[in-house]
Amino acid sequence: MLDVDEYMINLLAAFVHLRVFAFDFPENCLITDGHPFIMKTFDRVPHLEYITVSPPVLCYKRVGGELVICDQAECPLFIF
Repeated sequence: MLDVDEYMINLLAAFVHLRVFAFDFPENCLITDGHPFIMKTFDRVPHLEYITVSPPVLCYKRVGGELVICDQAECPLFIF
């Protein structure tokens, strides 16, 4: 059986038109450390351009195949 982060990564990989994804880690979440989850997600989901996690609100984007931290003004989720 897949663990929670593997399940989420496989689910994101299936949505090939998805470019932006936001995830909120609740208090009782089984994913305790967001950084390894984000790194694995960006490695295995090449079509994903932006990912935002909270709390705290952190925005990441793909630039030339690399993961970089961006501010909320650059993330399409916060433009509205």
